[in-house]
Amino acid sequence: MPGKTDATITGGAIEAADVLDAQRQLRARLLDQPVIRHKPARDLAAHMLLHLGDLQQCWSLGTTWVRAELGCHRVDTGFGQAVAVQYHPGYSEARNADYDIPSFGSGAVDNRDPIMQAMWSGERPVIFADLKQDRRVTPGMRQRLSGARTKSKLGAALRVRGNSFGLICADWTEHEVPSESGLFDCFEQTVADVLSPIIDVARHISETVAAKPVHRQDVTSVFHYGRQADGTLDALTQSEIEIARLVAQGLSYKEIARIRERSLSTIDHQLRSIRAKLGVQSTAGLVSLLAGLTSLRH
Repeated sequence: MPGKTDATITGGAIEAADVLDAQRQLRARLLDQPVIRHKPARDLAAHMLLHLGDLQQCWSLGTTWVRAELGCHRVDTGFGQAVAVQYHPGYSEARNADYDIPSFGSGAVDNRDPIMQAMWSGERPVIFADLKQDRRVTPGMRQRLSGARTKSKLGAALRVRGNSFGLICADWTEHEVPSESGLFDCFEQTVADVLSPIIDVARHISETVAAKPVHRQDVTSVFHYGRQADGTLDALTQSEIEIARLVAQGLSYKEIARIRERSLSTIDHQLRSIRAKLGVQSTAGLVSLLAGLTSLRH
């Protein structure tokens, strides 16, 4: 919108209709100016901006890219705050398919643990070179990390204008974090220049769309006793109907993938197909739409 400032983009709720405007402003800010210090991350930014209205996909692109660029074994992210008692990892996770790497898991961890607070408070990413020897690691956290086979870790907080809203961790399970400075700089600069500003806007969009009430006329404009305005409900495959039912119940990508015994990429592909057939642009919009369909919630 004319006159909308960059501060408005990163600080306030964004209506779903403003996604394209937010994309344009972020593109001008990040890609039209030389602000992205790690040059290969420019392509990541451009790709993420194309999916700004889909927070899960946006994060999936980011974690997959960071994992490949660093050559680490697992990248895990989550939203939260330093003052919270618990932190919930696993919002998005990318693992190296060439190794038998377990998931870090989505169960809550004690956010007051020194290793957690070190990541939240660090002005730069924190290196945990050898977690077995690091005195900052408490027995409870050591057990959790051992279960995920984490040997070494890079961790950083996502920040916008000094305010932290999430964490991203890059884990090595076979060896310690490589010591070359280029790897640390890549992680630090990508988190600060690309992931933090884009994910901040994407989460505001997701929260706004999810909070928007679903009116009955909105639902009936798409569904008419089992028929869609521009197609038929039969256009969904049985598998897609089952996935839609799980989405309507509020389950995450990871939970759906586990229940369906499919990979995250397969679930993502099927959700793309469902969104296209139902005429919605994001998973958050799909959740809002399906929330009004009792037949999919049971």
